Amino acid sequence: MALSVELRRFRYYLDASAEWGPALGTGASAPACNCTRRKGIALKLSRARLRALVLVASAAALALAISGPVSTAAVTPTGKTEVISMELTKGKLKFVGPETVVAGDQLEIVSDTNPKQVGPHTFSLVTKGSLPKTRKAQQSCFTPKKICFSIAKWHGFNPKTEKITKNLVKAGPAGWSTMGSNSKTGDSWFSGETKKGTHVSQEVTAEPGTVLHYICAVHPEMQGEVEVVAPVVPLPTPAP
Repeated sequence: MALSVELRRFRYYLDASAEWGPALGTGASAPACNCTRRKGIALKLSRARLRALVLVASAAALALAISGPVSTAAVTPTGKTEVISMELTKGKLKFVGPETVVAGDQLEIVSDTNPKQVGPHTFSLVTKGSLPKTRKAQQSCFTPKKICFSIAKWHGFNPKTEKITKNLVKAGPAGWSTMGSNSKTGDSWFSGETKKGTHVSQEVTAEPGTVLHYICAVHPEMQGEVEVVAPVVPLPTPAP
Protein backbone atom coordinates (compact mmCIF):
# COMPACT_ATOMS: atom_id res chain seq x y z
CA MET A 1 0.00 0.00 0.00
CA ALA A 2 1.33 3.40 -0.93
CA LEU A 3 2.27 5.65 1.92
CA SER A 4 0.27 8.78 2.64
CA VAL A 5 1.67 12.15 1.61
CA GLU A 6 2.49 12.89 5.25
CA LEU A 7 4.60 9.75 5.68
CA ARG A 8 6.43 10.53 2.46
CA ARG A 9 7.34 13.82 4.13
CA PHE A 10 8.89 11.76 6.94
CA ARG A 11 11.07 9.97 4.42
CA TYR A 12 12.08 13.17 2.60
CA TYR A 13 13.18 15.00 5.69
CA LEU A 14 14.88 11.99 7.28
CA ASP A 15 16.95 11.62 4.11
CA ALA A 16 17.76 15.33 4.21
CA SER A 17 19.12 15.09 7.76
CA ALA A 18 21.96 12.61 6.95
CA GLU A 19 23.73 15.97 8.46
CA TRP A 20 28.34 35.16 59.32
CA GLY A 21 28.17 39.02 61.37
CA PRO A 22 31.06 41.34 61.87
CA ALA A 23 33.68 40.25 64.43
CA LEU A 24 33.04 41.51 68.02
CA GLY A 25 34.84 44.85 68.41
CA THR A 26 37.36 45.25 71.21
CA GLY A 27 38.45 48.88 71.35
CA ALA A 28 41.87 49.76 72.73
CA SER A 29 40.26 51.58 75.69
CA ALA A 30 38.10 48.63 76.68
CA PRO A 31 39.09 47.02 79.97
CA ALA A 32 40.97 43.78 79.44
CA CYS A 33 38.76 41.96 81.93
CA ASN A 34 35.70 42.64 79.76
CA CYS A 35 37.21 41.36 76.50
CA THR A 36 37.35 37.74 77.54
CA ARG A 37 33.82 37.91 78.88
CA ARG A 38 32.55 39.48 75.65
CA LYS A 39 34.25 36.84 73.55
CA GLY A 40 32.71 34.13 75.67
CA ILE A 41 29.24 35.62 75.27
CA ALA A 42 29.71 35.96 71.51
CA LEU A 43 30.85 32.33 71.27
CA LYS A 44 27.79 31.14 73.18
CA LEU A 45 25.50 33.21 70.96
CA SER A 46 27.16 31.86 67.82
CA ARG A 47 26.70 28.30 69.00
CA ALA A 48 23.05 28.98 69.86
CA ARG A 49 22.43 30.47 66.42
CA LEU A 50 24.13 27.53 64.76
CA ARG A 51 21.94 25.05 66.66
CA ALA A 52 18.85 27.07 65.65
CA LEU A 53 19.87 27.03 61.98
CA VAL A 54 20.44 23.29 62.05
CA LEU A 55 16.98 22.77 63.56
CA VAL A 56 15.34 25.01 60.94
CA ALA A 57 17.12 23.28 58.08
CA SER A 58 16.19 19.85 59.41
CA ALA A 59 12.55 20.88 59.76
CA ALA A 60 12.52 22.26 56.21
CA ALA A 61 14.00 19.06 54.80
CA LEU A 62 11.42 16.99 56.67
CA ALA A 63 8.57 19.16 55.37
CA LEU A 64 9.83 18.80 51.80
CA ALA A 65 10.07 15.04 52.14
CA ILE A 66 6.50 14.88 53.43
CA SER A 67 4.87 17.33 51.04
CA GLY A 68 7.02 16.91 47.93
CA PRO A 69 5.78 15.65 44.55
CA VAL A 70 4.02 12.33 44.48
CA SER A 71 6.15 9.61 42.97
CA THR A 72 4.79 7.92 39.88
CA ALA A 73 5.42 4.60 41.65
CA ALA A 74 2.70 5.54 44.14
CA VAL A 75 -0.03 5.93 41.48
CA THR A 76 -2.94 3.61 42.20
CA PRO A 77 -5.17 2.43 39.34
CA THR A 78 -8.65 3.96 39.59
CA GLY A 79 -10.45 1.42 37.41
CA LYS A 80 -11.83 4.24 35.24
CA THR A 81 -11.16 5.01 31.59
CA GLU A 82 -11.05 8.37 29.78
CA VAL A 83 -10.94 8.64 25.98
CA ILE A 84 -9.21 11.02 23.60
CA SER A 85 -10.30 10.53 19.98
CA MET A 86 -9.04 11.81 16.65
CA GLU A 87 -12.02 13.07 14.64
CA LEU A 88 -12.88 14.77 11.37
CA THR A 89 -15.62 17.33 12.01
CA LYS A 90 -16.81 19.73 9.29
CA GLY A 91 -13.63 19.13 7.37
CA LYS A 92 -11.38 19.84 10.34
CA LEU A 93 -9.20 17.26 12.03
CA LYS A 94 -9.02 17.58 15.81
CA PHE A 95 -8.53 15.80 19.11
CA VAL A 96 -11.63 15.44 21.25
CA GLY A 97 -11.09 14.61 24.91
CA PRO A 98 -11.45 15.62 28.55
CA GLU A 99 -9.81 18.68 30.11
CA THR A 100 -8.65 16.66 33.13
CA VAL A 101 -7.75 13.08 33.87
CA VAL A 102 -7.10 11.45 37.24
CA ALA A 103 -3.69 9.96 37.93
CA GLY A 104 -4.26 6.22 37.77
CA ASP A 105 -7.02 6.39 35.14
CA GLN A 106 -6.67 4.48 31.92
CA LEU A 107 -6.34 6.93 29.02
CA GLU A 108 -7.46 5.41 25.73
CA ILE A 109 -6.56 7.00 22.41
CA VAL A 110 -8.87 6.17 19.50
CA SER A 111 -8.49 6.99 15.79
CA ASP A 112 -12.02 7.66 14.52
CA THR A 113 -10.95 8.69 11.02
CA ASN A 114 -10.32 6.68 7.85
CA PRO A 115 -6.55 6.59 7.19
CA LYS A 116 -7.22 6.07 3.48
CA GLN A 117 -9.00 9.42 3.48
CA VAL A 118 -6.92 11.60 5.81
CA GLY A 119 -3.83 9.54 6.55
CA PRO A 120 -2.67 8.08 9.87
CA HIS A 121 -2.19 9.92 13.14
CA THR A 122 0.16 10.05 16.07
CA PHE A 123 -0.73 10.88 19.67
CA SER A 124 2.56 12.25 20.93
CA LEU A 125 3.29 13.80 24.33
CA VAL A 126 5.56 16.82 23.88
CA THR A 127 6.71 19.79 25.95
CA LYS A 128 4.64 22.95 25.60
CA GLY A 129 7.54 24.82 24.09
CA SER A 130 7.88 22.22 21.34
CA LEU A 131 4.39 22.82 19.92
CA PRO A 132 4.29 24.67 16.58
CA LYS A 133 1.84 27.52 17.16
CA THR A 134 1.68 29.36 13.85
CA ARG A 135 0.57 28.06 10.48
CA LYS A 136 4.06 28.61 9.14
CA ALA A 137 5.60 26.64 12.02
CA GLN A 138 3.15 23.81 11.42
CA GLN A 139 3.97 23.67 7.72
CA SER A 140 7.69 23.37 8.51
CA CYS A 141 7.18 20.91 11.37
CA PHE A 142 8.76 18.06 9.38
CA THR A 143 12.07 19.81 8.88
CA PRO A 144 15.17 18.83 10.90
CA LYS A 145 15.25 20.12 14.48
CA LYS A 146 11.45 20.45 14.53
CA ILE A 147 9.18 18.33 16.72
CA CYS A 148 7.31 16.40 13.99
CA PHE A 149 10.61 15.35 12.48
CA SER A 150 11.79 14.20 15.93
CA ILE A 151 8.59 12.22 16.51
CA ALA A 152 9.11 10.36 13.23
CA LYS A 153 12.52 9.28 14.48
CA TRP A 154 11.02 8.16 17.83
CA HIS A 155 8.89 5.74 15.85
CA GLY A 156 11.88 4.39 13.95
CA PHE A 157 10.76 5.44 10.47
CA ASN A 158 12.98 3.67 7.98
CA PRO A 159 13.40 5.59 4.71
CA LYS A 160 14.60 2.46 2.91
CA THR A 161 11.54 0.34 3.69
CA GLU A 162 9.15 3.27 4.08
CA LYS A 163 7.86 1.69 7.27
CA ILE A 164 7.25 2.76 10.85
CA THR A 165 9.01 0.16 12.96
CA LYS A 166 7.59 1.06 16.37
CA ASN A 167 3.89 1.89 16.82
CA LEU A 168 4.01 2.54 20.57
CA VAL A 169 6.93 4.49 22.01
CA LYS A 170 7.38 4.17 25.79
CA ALA A 171 9.89 6.82 26.73
CA GLY A 172 9.93 6.86 30.53
CA PRO A 173 8.00 5.18 33.34
CA ALA A 174 5.24 2.83 32.26
CA GLY A 175 2.09 4.61 31.10
CA TRP A 176 1.41 8.12 29.86
CA SER A 177 3.92 10.31 31.67
CA THR A 178 6.80 11.57 29.53
CA MET A 179 6.70 14.61 27.25
CA GLY A 180 9.38 14.76 24.62
CA SER A 181 11.20 17.45 22.65
CA ASN A 182 13.79 17.65 19.91
CA SER A 183 16.39 16.40 22.38
CA LYS A 184 14.30 13.96 24.40
CA THR A 185 11.98 11.10 23.42
CA GLY A 186 8.39 11.25 24.64
CA ASP A 187 5.54 8.77 24.89
CA SER A 188 3.86 8.40 21.51
CA TRP A 189 1.49 6.18 19.52
CA PHE A 190 1.16 5.74 15.75
CA SER A 191 -2.37 4.77 14.65
CA GLY A 192 -1.40 2.93 11.48
CA GLU A 193 -2.51 3.24 7.85
CA THR A 194 -4.84 0.32 7.36
CA LYS A 195 -8.13 0.86 9.16
CA LYS A 196 -10.35 3.14 11.17
CA GLY A 197 -10.90 2.54 14.89
CA THR A 198 -7.40 1.55 15.95
CA HIS A 199 -6.74 2.39 19.58
CA VAL A 200 -4.30 2.11 22.47
CA SER A 201 -4.82 2.37 26.23
CA GLN A 202 -2.33 3.06 29.01
CA GLU A 203 -2.50 4.17 32.64
CA VAL A 204 -1.84 7.82 33.39
CA THR A 205 1.27 7.78 35.58
CA ALA A 206 2.25 11.46 35.38
CA GLU A 207 2.20 13.30 38.70
CA PRO A 208 -0.93 15.25 39.70
CA GLY A 209 -0.55 18.86 38.66
CA THR A 210 1.15 17.95 35.38
CA VAL A 211 -0.33 19.30 32.16
CA LEU A 212 0.27 16.82 29.35
CA HIS A 213 0.57 18.50 25.95
CA TYR A 214 0.07 16.39 22.84
CA ILE A 215 0.21 16.68 19.06
CA CYS A 216 -0.33 14.64 15.91
CA ALA A 217 2.96 14.64 14.02
CA VAL A 218 1.23 13.86 10.73
CA HIS A 219 -1.25 16.74 11.14
CA PRO A 220 0.57 19.32 13.33
CA GLU A 221 -2.52 21.54 13.57
CA MET A 222 -4.02 18.81 15.75
CA GLN A 223 -2.96 19.73 19.29
CA GLY A 224 -4.39 19.43 22.79
CA GLU A 225 -3.69 19.24 26.49
CA VAL A 226 -5.04 17.44 29.54
CA GLU A 227 -4.34 18.22 33.19
CA VAL A 228 -3.53 15.34 35.53
CA VAL A 229 -5.38 15.70 38.84
CA ALA A 230 -5.14 13.80 42.11
CA PRO A 231 -7.76 11.19 43.03
CA VAL A 232 -10.49 12.37 45.39
CA VAL A 233 -10.01 10.60 48.71
CA PRO A 234 -13.39 9.80 50.30
CA LEU A 235 -13.94 11.07 53.82
CA PRO A 236 -14.17 8.38 56.49
CA THR A 237 -17.68 7.38 57.47
CA PRO A 238 -18.51 8.68 60.96
CA ALA A 239 -18.90 5.97 63.56
CA PRO A 240 -22.55 5.41 64.62
